[in-house]
Amino acid sequence: MFFALLSVALVGCVTDSLSGTMMSKNLTSGHWTISAKTINGHVSQTIDFSSDDLAALHVKNTNSDGKVSLVLTEGIATKTFDVTGTYDGSIDTSAFTPGKITIRLNLENAKNIDVSVNWK
Repeated sequence: MFFALLSVALVGCVTDSLSGTMMSKNLTSGHWTISAKTINGHVSQTIDFSSDDLAALHVKNTNSDGKVSLVLTEGIATKTFDVTGTYDGSIDTSAFTPGKITIRLNLENAKNIDVSVNWK
């Protein structure tokens, strides 16, 4: 099944620009999961993170090729976390304070990917 979706970014809404051979996608507030044979694009959302949400931010990923990264942006501060290959761990959010933070998952030619991002 080939799936392509382009969305207009709205503050607070999950937006994505994904294309590739999708197996499954679940983009709910507090939890994202994506499984695909091949995929390109990104998923992003501006979230009002509590201190508990920041402490709970966790990524679990496996992919056989390509690049997978998580990007956090608060104001002008941006931090990128490379979670390519096999990654299962918390994200260091110590540079961020509770409040509005944009979270973005970048997928560049990712193959055989199973990724989940949780913050609730």
